[in-house]
Amino acid sequence: MASRPEQRQGIIAGTGFSEKASGFEVIQTDYGDVRFGHLELGGRDTIFLARHQQLQIPSHVNYRANVEALKLLGVNRVFTISAAGRMNKDVLPGHLVNISDLVWDQTGNRETTFAEDGALILHAPLAGLYSAGLRAAIDESWEEARPEVEKIYRGISGLSVGYHQDGVYFNTETPQFSTEAREAWLRNTVPDIKLIGQTSMPEAALLREMGIAQATIGMCTDHSTFPGAVRVSHAAEGGVIDVANVTSLAALAVLNRAVAKIPDDFNDPMVEGMFKGSISPSQVDMGKLQSKRPRLAVIVQNVLSSS
Repeated sequence: MASRPEQRQGIIAGTGFSEKASGFEVIQTDYGDVRFGHLELGGRDTIFLARHQQLQIPSHVNYRANVEALKLLGVNRVFTISAAGRMNKDVLPGHLVNISDLVWDQTGNRETTFAEDGALILHAPLAGLYSAGLRAAIDESWEEARPEVEKIYRGISGLSVGYHQDGVYFNTETPQFSTEAREAWLRNTVPDIKLIGQTSMPEAALLREMGIAQATIGMCTDHSTFPGAVRVSHAAEGGVIDVANVTSLAALAVLNRAVAKIPDDFNDPMVEGMFKGSISPSQVDMGKLQSKRPRLAVIVQNVLSSS
């Protein structure tokens, strides 16, 4: 039996993580260059990738380049961090949510797939999007990390220490924050909705297409339009940016412990073999794919030729 390839974990995040990463390099992808660094988490070298490589609004982030970079680097499991607004009475700014499902606004024009017209058709299942094994490691790490989180939040007005083992994240399309009517409709429509944010989609779908196991920690940074609460502000004192700077440290404390709990031979049954099952050899024009996306062509060829 062939041995498994080297296991490697990655983190997609931003402020709070970027400052602790080092050894930055650049990798070329079919969609542009991507800068990545290294973090030591749980005693392991972890690939760090800043979601916003430049000053881009969330809908303009080069998600395909980011995810292909991780695949080319041999990453097989990824933890992602996303700042988001409150959508549930029990979720307060400062709380962390172990995201269990995702709903998204499909009115925009984000590139949501690696499929290429005329060269590659992909049909990846998005059910069970978040890895049970990775999510369990986050759950197991919360109580261990809680004293550190309490210390991080100490003396900071408006932040509450809290953790939620599951919850739905709604990904909104525009850079603007939402309206009262829309969020009231979402709370009445989406079961178990906990957070509303702008960065989980298409990132999560692309990670699934590339066969990379994932888990997401949602950081509640604001009340959004929750009835009776203070309205969200992005850049004012105590606004989203300020809160994200702090809550990211809380997420880092949890992940530092979670990464250490992942076994060396980790694999996700929802991902194992899924990539190959998403591609029919008859729906790949390798010549065209090599011409348009040469690195993606190598990835696809490796998957199709695997035993």
